[in-house]
Amino acid sequence: MKVAVTCLQLIRDVDAVRAPLEEAGFALRIPPVPGQHLEGDALVAALEGCAGVVAGDDRFTADVLARLPALRAIAKWGVGMDGIDRAAAAARGIAVSNTPGAFDDEVADVAMAYAIALLRRLFAVHDGARRGEWPKPAGRSARGLRMGIVGLGGIGRALARRARAAGMEVAGADPAPESRAAAAAAGVACLPLDALLRASDVVSLHCPLTRDTRHLLDADRLALMKPGAFLVNTGRGGLVDTAALAAALRAGRLAGAALDVLEEEPPGPENPIRGIDGVILGTHNASNTLEASARTHRRAVANLARALGREVRFA
Repeated sequence: MKVAVTCLQLIRDVDAVRAPLEEAGFALRIPPVPGQHLEGDALVAALEGCAGVVAGDDRFTADVLARLPALRAIAKWGVGMDGIDRAAAAARGIAVSNTPGAFDDEVADVAMAYAIALLRRLFAVHDGARRGEWPKPAGRSARGLRMGIVGLGGIGRALARRARAAGMEVAGADPAPESRAAAAAAGVACLPLDALLRASDVVSLHCPLTRDTRHLLDADRLALMKPGAFLVNTGRGGLVDTAALAAALRAGRLAGAALDVLEEEPPGPENPIRGIDGVILGTHNASNTLEASARTHRRAVANLARALGREVRFA
C-alpha cells in the first residue's frame, strides 16, 4: 500500500519511521516539497496512487481531493488543520487526524522568548552589534505588564505559566467553555476579546484558523490595542490582517510584533510586513525541536496506519 510523507520535519527524519512503515506493509513515497507546503497540481502529482499521507501544511482543497481517488487517510503532522477541507474529505470517506498537544511547551517557549525579545529590543541589539555598533536601547520590564493570551488551549495555558513566572499579569480570551474552565482552574482570568486587547501590553495568539478567526485582528481590532503594545503570533498567519498590522506598526501605534507565522509563507518581496523596524520574522518553526518532532512523528505515523487498518511498531 503506497503512502507518502509531505511534512518537512518528518521528511528530515524519515529514516526513524521508514522500517516500521515498511514492516507494516507500506511502500513509502517522499516527494520533493519546495517551500513550506504543496498545493494544487503539485500536491496531486505527489500523492497520485497513494492511500494515505502524513501531511504538513499542504492545501487539501475539494478539487485536490476529487483528483486523488485512491486517498483514504490524511494524518496531519501537528495541530492546525486549516489547510484541509474536512467536509470534502468526509464526503469522500477520507479519514483526517492530527496530533493535538504534541508541542504545547515548545511553542509556548518560543512565544515567551519572542515576548522578551520584543520587550527588551534584543533584535535591535543583535542587529547593531553585527554591524559593529554598540546599541543600548531601553526596554520594558516584563514584571507588572499584562500578557493577553488569545486562545486558552494547551499552548495558551503553557504560555500563561511562563508569563506568570516572569512576573506578568495574565488574562486570556477563548470562546470554548472547556478552555475557559481549564484556564480559570489554573488562575487565568478570562475576558471578552475586545476588553483583553484594550488591557494587554503583549498580545499572543494561540487559536486555530477557521472561517470565524480569519483576520481576527483586523484594522478595527488592532486599533483597540494599547498604544505601544506588542503582538506575538505563533498560531496561524491568517489570524492577522497583514496590511492592517503593517499600517499600525508604521504609524507607531504598536511598538513591535513577532510573527512566527504569516499569511504569505515565505513572504514575497512586496509583502508589507518586511522591512519594518520592530518586527521579528520567524519561519513557521516554533514547534520544531528534535524532541517534539520525534513524539509527533510517531503519533502521526500511528494515526495514518490505524486509519488504513494497520499497525506500526516502533522499537
